[in-house]
Amino acid sequence: MVRQARNTSSSGVYHAMVRGINRQNIFESSQARERFIDVLAEVKSVSGFLLFGYCLMDNHVHLLVRIEDEPLATVFKRIGVRYVPWYNKKYGRCGPLFQGRYRSEAVEDERYLLSVLRYIHQNPVKAGICAKPEDYRWSSYADYAGKGDGIADADDILPLFSSIPSRQQDEFCEFMAAEGEGHLDVDSNTDALCKERMEKLYGVGSASQFQALPAGERDLNLGRLKAAGLSIRRIVRLTGVPFGVVRKA
Repeated sequence: MVRQARNTSSSGVYHAMVRGINRQNIFESSQARERFIDVLAEVKSVSGFLLFGYCLMDNHVHLLVRIEDEPLATVFKRIGVRYVPWYNKKYGRCGPLFQGRYRSEAVEDERYLLSVLRYIHQNPVKAGICAKPEDYRWSSYADYAGKGDGIADADDILPLFSSIPSRQQDEFCEFMAAEGEGHLDVDSNTDALCKERMEKLYGVGSASQFQALPAGERDLNLGRLKAAGLSIRRIVRLTGVPFGVVRKA
């Protein structure tokens, strides 16, 4: 599960983005991308933040982070002073590389966190660079699928997809590939529509069905509903399963 915030005013989960000045490329080669990932790992160990997701595009970077010991501004300053001089020396340039201040938004619940994580991993697909998120080398997708270098704190997020460890990566991959009608990630859906889709997607559409399931199968389906974007309160209302059980599933 997502770790509890430490008792500091700077704690919180953020989706942050930094772009190249005048929208120019900030990565000219695989070596530059590898250098940036090395910088991320170094700053992560110094600043103490959790890295839930990242994607390096040609002229911008997406990060999904939980700030713990240092504010986001300090994190980006540390990244800049390590990466920009290296880039300028490598490519014979001078001056700022990033366009002004980074942009960020707070991620205040698990539903939105998973939605942002999917958005980040689907960025290369939306840009027409690859057909599937797993085909893109320069994102945290491989860390979640068990094939990456481990820089992302995937183990903190994978339990949100399923309480059964052997199912977590499969559920993650399914959620990352889905969009639109394939999932229940629209808050404006009525409870009736959610129940209809629950039954269609997972074969369980009523409170009595949920409550009759063996605990392991029940938790698997609860994890699927959470990964699909339903709030814990809505799942409680639709399934009749106690709040604490849903939260831990």
